[in-house]
Amino acid sequence: MTVQPTAPRARPVADRFDYHDPLFQADPWQVYAALRHAGPVHFSAAANCYVVVGHDAVREGLAHEAVVADFPLRTSRRTFGRNLLDLDGAAHRAFRGHIAPLLGARAVRGYLDTAIAPLVAETVAALEPGTPVPVVERIAAVVPYRLMCGLMGLPESDAGWLYAQMRPIARTLDYPPDTSDAVRRAKAVVEAYLRGLVSQGAIPRETMTGRILDAMRDGAEPYDTAAVLATLLLVLLAGTETSIAGITNVLHGLAVRPGALARCRTKDGAVRVVREVLRLKPPVHTALRFAARDFTLAGTPVQRRYPILFSLASANRDGAVFRDPDTFAPDRAERGALAFATGPHACPGMNLAETEFAELCVQLARRFTSLAVVPGTDSEHGHSFRHAPGLSLVLS
Repeated sequence: MTVQPTAPRARPVADRFDYHDPLFQADPWQVYAALRHAGPVHFSAAANCYVVVGHDAVREGLAHEAVVADFPLRTSRRTFGRNLLDLDGAAHRAFRGHIAPLLGARAVRGYLDTAIAPLVAETVAALEPGTPVPVVERIAAVVPYRLMCGLMGLPESDAGWLYAQMRPIARTLDYPPDTSDAVRRAKAVVEAYLRGLVSQGAIPRETMTGRILDAMRDGAEPYDTAAVLATLLLVLLAGTETSIAGITNVLHGLAVRPGALARCRTKDGAVRVVREVLRLKPPVHTALRFAARDFTLAGTPVQRRYPILFSLASANRDGAVFRDPDTFAPDRAERGALAFATGPHACPGMNLAETEFAELCVQLARRFTSLAVVPGTDSEHGHSFRHAPGLSLVLS
């Protein structure tokens, strides 16, 4: 199915943007490149939405006052109900204001010594050299789930159980979304778990969950229990699933990019490698927003109430911004990669994620001299959380 200008005033495009197309799932990069060549903004008939692929248009659109996150038909709203992550304006700013002190650069520097480095050291020490290591099971899920449990005030011993329960829930946020009974059952189980901890007063107040509860219970607009639980669920998902995909992509990059692992023996080198790998292979390919009114973006009229997919992945390989955009160049001078999006809904945990990923790279580089991909395990899929879920590495 090709992309057609079926929305009024939409510009015709040169290639297709279709989640259901196996060729797109296997290699979206050729589609992004063809779309960028045709122009920065298009309409996809297959996905029934606008697709923004040019770097500058993505930056402009994500910060545009006519572009909103709050929409009753978005997947997260249908699955989780009303929650603060999907709202706009003062309510969203107030919510971020409550959790920002826990995710800012100063707080993250404190976590590095007290939480991140010890957790990463324990995880890396448990890896056996010379034998295949399933990356998600042994590394990429372990670190973010245990870390988020600590930040949210959840028992760290529940991290493995939570990861298993959240598998079907995470699939609701990908394309096409999973809407099966397994999702509803898993959501009910995790909500009951969170409700129990909250009702027992088991959540310390100076944790992310404690601050969210204060914000939602005592603010100018109190929220009901369902909205509180929905917000907590989405915070847990956002803090773990993106990191699982990000860590998997970064470790794959260490294995297939010559010299990448050796660069990670210093913190500065690791940060540069992480940023460049995430530019080339961001864990989240698109940010979903909606048009609150008719407006024009990069010369293309956008109609009110239509979904807009801002392609972070395409923007990160825009040759108008990045020289040799498909080349791994950790020392490149260009800045402006959008792996964590931008604008009012940019990922609030970007400092935490980058520090977490870089520390993992440093400790792997100091213990091992090479990582090799087990053949046949690096097939990528997904769109919201794109990575190779079956990736296995041999470390030596």
